[in-house]
Amino acid sequence: MRDDLLPVLACPVCAEPLGRVDGGQVGCAAGHRFDEAKQGHLTLLPAKRRALTADTPEMVDARLRFLGHGHYAPVERALAAVVASVDAPGVVLDVGSGPGTYLAHVLTADSVPDWAHAAGPGATRQRRAGRAGGERLGVALDLSAIAIRRAARAHERAGAVVGDVTERLPVVDGAAAVVLDVFAPRNQTEYARVLHPDGVLAVVTPRTGHLAELAEATISVDPEKERRLHDSLTPAFVLRSSEDLTWTMNLSAEDVHDVVHMGPSHHHVDPDTVFAPATVTAAVTVSTWSPA
Repeated sequence: MRDDLLPVLACPVCAEPLGRVDGGQVGCAAGHRFDEAKQGHLTLLPAKRRALTADTPEMVDARLRFLGHGHYAPVERALAAVVASVDAPGVVLDVGSGPGTYLAHVLTADSVPDWAHAAGPGATRQRRAGRAGGERLGVALDLSAIAIRRAARAHERAGAVVGDVTERLPVVDGAAAVVLDVFAPRNQTEYARVLHPDGVLAVVTPRTGHLAELAEATISVDPEKERRLHDSLTPAFVLRSSEDLTWTMNLSAEDVHDVVHMGPSHHHVDPDTVFAPATVTAAVTVSTWSPA
């Protein structure tokens, strides 16, 4: 974990900022200590949390292969444009990040002037942790330790944390310039807390018709998805923009296998199912939200 990202992270016990302490551990002023994994990530789960299902190694491998072939490039470009448009200081926080593919893409695409010229001498410690040499830093957060091990190596300006989106996020107040939520659960209270007042929440959700050609093997999209998205983010957020993206993917048999098995459908499909090549529709909405 990069030392300049530690002040962005919060102790899951007392919510105080973290820093490097004796013995190479990470800890807070209250004395709580956390070991850094050999892969470079931290596990910052609350002591008591409800049991949840995290992505398996097979799901993570499938996602890396599928996204690595560029099939969701329109989403990557849209998210990169959102990040590039945000002037607020702070990190890009990718919640439900998986192996960090989207975070790595937006950090690679990001090129902005040195924020310190705009922030002035009164900039806070957590804001200083948001940039390195004029380029924005990122944090990948996911419940799956398997995914986060991969995310820890996704980009040189990114850190990776095992955390739970349904609980208090292990991030200090106002530390994020952008929160990314790509096909992930949402926690409007925590998103509002960790976002800078001038920050932006970017959410990617599937629309009706997404992967329709694979309907027998994938989980169908709730027709009330748009209403539920609005309900899940208000009143803490107000909608800034909404863009519908639709494109066609020519998928090999392996690609079809991977898109089925990289998400929740993995738990419901026989692992021995043989798939055929297919032309498949992708239909998503990329919406941006501001703190109310």
